[in-house]
Amino acid sequence: MNPPISHDLQGSVYNPAYPGELEAVFHRSESDEDVLNRLLPVLGYLIKCDHCFLYLRHPQKSCSKTTHYWEKNKSHSKMVDNSWHPENKKLLNSPLFKTALAADHSIFVEDVDTEYRNLRAADPLMHGEKSLAQGHIIKDSQLWGILRVGIVNRPRSWMQFDRSMIIHSTQRLVPHVINHVSAELS
Repeated sequence: MNPPISHDLQGSVYNPAYPGELEAVFHRSESDEDVLNRLLPVLGYLIKCDHCFLYLRHPQKSCSKTTHYWEKNKSHSKMVDNSWHPENKKLLNSPLFKTALAADHSIFVEDVDTEYRNLRAADPLMHGEKSLAQGHIIKDSQLWGILRVGIVNRPRSWMQFDRSMIIHSTQRLVPHVINHVSAELS
């Protein structure tokens, strides 16, 4: 997949730190659901990861689900939940989820086995990643979702370009995620 590069988006201010392909997802999508559907394939292609997904939650109702999943090789089954469910109690013990709940900064793990030895057992959102980036979708210090990007077979140094894409994407996702979650759980 080679998304078109476009820096002539109507009604937008060009930000050279944020790729035009991602900017186009936000400006050319017709709905919140369209943004969520279109973002992951573009982000996955640009960041050259093995998979990425959106884990969304309603902070007041403590319900959650993985709503969108993209995988480069399509070798594993999709990890999308069909319905909202109470948050997994095991997830509350994950150091990555605790950081997300604390409305802390995005996390970039170069080598899961070195930096978080017991993470695979503690985090039910793990899908075999050897390296991962996790962006937190936060509004008013409340966690509405997680954007997780994973590399399966090798450690990875997250370059400034990668970090910028994750951080800016999670910031841009906030209103779309809140609208999506609120509409589904109203």
